[in-house]
Amino acid sequence: MLYAVRFSEEAARVRDGLPSDRRALLERGLTLLAQDPRPEMSVPISADEATRSLALTPNIGVEYVVSDGLLLVLVLHVVDFTQVLVPE
Repeated sequence: MLYAVRFSEEAARVRDGLPSDRRALLERGLTLLAQDPRPEMSVPISADEATRSLALTPNIGVEYVVSDGLLLVLVLHVVDFTQVLVPE
């Protein structure tokens, strides 16, 4: 089953502010997630396991809800490794 992907207002603002290369990675990851929104590597963050967290890429994470054919992205976490406080 393919889930329809929707965004909260906050997540949509973050998505819309991404550069095109990162946006393409986000879309690729969400396309895969829409096919199977409960992969083994995702972590349930609610008691009913409908709200989950997952790293889509090494620098893009999502928190989302799965319900009745819908995958609602609540939060997008984007980490920019080009500017870090303590370099390796």
